[in-house]
Amino acid sequence: MGVIRFRKDAEGSGVILIQRGKEPDSLLKYRKSTPGACYEELPAKPREDIRSQMWEEQRGLCAYCMRKLDSYQAVRIEHYLARNPEDGEYDAASTLDYKHMLGVCYGNSLQPDVREEDRTCDAHRGRTKLTVNPYELSSIRKIHYTRNGYITSDDEDIKRDVDETLNLNCIALSLPESRKGALERTQRELREMCKNKGHDAYVRALRSRYKRYVVDRAYTPYCGIVIEWLEKELGIN
Repeated sequence: MGVIRFRKDAEGSGVILIQRGKEPDSLLKYRKSTPGACYEELPAKPREDIRSQMWEEQRGLCAYCMRKLDSYQAVRIEHYLARNPEDGEYDAASTLDYKHMLGVCYGNSLQPDVREEDRTCDAHRGRTKLTVNPYELSSIRKIHYTRNGYITSDDEDIKRDVDETLNLNCIALSLPESRKGALERTQRELREMCKNKGHDAYVRALRSRYKRYVVDRAYTPYCGIVIEWLEKELGIN
């Protein structure tokens, strides 16, 4: 059996790289048959198809915080390029560009009387422009994790995206604690799996788990912190 070699510019990253397939047929049909088509007037059928397809493509995870979305009905359709940006430039055609859409959670916004500081993701972002680009590997490679589960970055603009715009270290939703827990569970599993088996067995287990994420795209909630740890353990620079 050949050895699988991983490179830092492979798909693995501290957050999932969003990969969009062909747009849903119902969305294409609406765009082509409706003069002046825009997202605000999008019928229920293409909205449902968009949610369903994004949920499948993102393996049931929020594109921002990586929380689990139990079904496609739990998906909120987010536009990476804000539909009504702060500069006021509205482009109706761009609001229907599937390759600029993201499936996200509701960011705690469905809770009654929730405070602004307790919202996350799109619900906290509003119309603010983002620097981090979930479609570009070079961009999401600038995101890192602390051992306590906090997301951070050496890039000040991306750090602002994480901390202020998207509020991805929200304590009210236990996001740092959940990430830390995901990492600790993986570490325990691997230790138990390789107990009394030696270092080579441990490395093989690390590589197998890493392959599961970067090749098979078998994502699990908050797996970004796990992927980054695996890269460190495997010496992937």
